[in-house]
Amino acid sequence: MIWYHTYVKVCNILRLTKRKIIIISGSAAAAVIIVAGGLLWHGHHHHAKQLSDTKTTSNPNISLNQDSSDSSGGLNVSGQASNLGQLGNDQSQKNQGGSSGNSSSGSSGVDPSSFAQYNKYQNNKDALFGDIQKGTGAALTSGKQANVYYKGWLTNGALIDQSSVSSSGQPQPFNFTMGAHQVIPGWEEGLYGMQAGGTRLIIIPPAVGYGSQAHGSVPANSVLVFEVQLLSVQ
Repeated sequence: MIWYHTYVKVCNILRLTKRKIIIISGSAAAAVIIVAGGLLWHGHHHHAKQLSDTKTTSNPNISLNQDSSDSSGGLNVSGQASNLGQLGNDQSQKNQGGSSGNSSSGSSGVDPSSFAQYNKYQNNKDALFGDIQKGTGAALTSGKQANVYYKGWLTNGALIDQSSVSSSGQPQPFNFTMGAHQVIPGWEEGLYGMQAGGTRLIIIPPAVGYGSQAHGSVPANSVLVFEVQLLSVQ
């Protein structure tokens, strides 16, 4: 009889122990599931946030207002230069009977002594342009090669650059690819969309020229004026 009572007590103890083990095991499993789920949610949320941050902060387009020495490629030229029409009528009387598309020098008879008026564009963020003569040929757009004659001045009328000349005295066309960072941003803005055979005056503020650094004969923070004749587009 004593043995029977002992047997019953042992069975009861075993049942209670088994129930506790089951409860403890279930609680532990639930805790593991909760912790694991929390970690997975945190990881997914963090990853999603990273993707969201990437989408909102990355910009595939390269700004036009940048150093022209950047050769990372992919400049998205969008023609942001302002069209002054007949140079805003500032020089229309000086440009009548200007250069033709067949000119060998690209000179239209513009008067550099009048360029001081363009200092008012010192703080502009984009280039400005005026057509001296509209072209009728192919338009210059991203990825196309331009062949040009050009001259460049400071607003005080000082000539700072022009097309090179051969040993025989003939001007040599200058070639560049639109959007390839081969020229200063103001050139790409001012010449974008121009048609072959035309001649254009481009006013380039420091923001899209040489900026706050002196560059050869160009003082810091200079407004530049270029006359460009587009010979052909390839």
